[in-house]
Amino acid sequence: MFTLKNSDGSWALIIASIWTALVHLALGVLGTFVLKRFPTSFSVGFLLGVLVVMANQNLIMFSTFSSYVQGSSSSNHAFASLGFTLFIVLSFMSLLLLHFKDDIVVVPMDEKEDNQIA
Repeated sequence: MFTLKNSDGSWALIIASIWTALVHLALGVLGTFVLKRFPTSFSVGFLLGVLVVMANQNLIMFSTFSSYVQGSSSSNHAFASLGFTLFIVLSFMSLLLLHFKDDIVVVPMDEKEDNQIA
């Protein structure tokens, strides 16, 4: 993404690639935090919503850059292919999270102690 300026990439492609990298890095950190440290029903639902929004964003980037005329055509098509691949991966992850939501969500600590006492 940093060499796009030297290889005739458009400013829109440069900004979109940097934004995509930062947002997907934040998504990885958020997903790891939610699934490892804080798997409550609210946080898993929040992660599921973020995954769906990010998948839709990648589909929009695919449709935008697949027919984008400014800059290098090969760079635009490569980024569009990456966007579609990310859409497929995040959609699959969303479906997996939705399917196994009941196995991932844990009961909060206070309710666990109350159930053990009773």
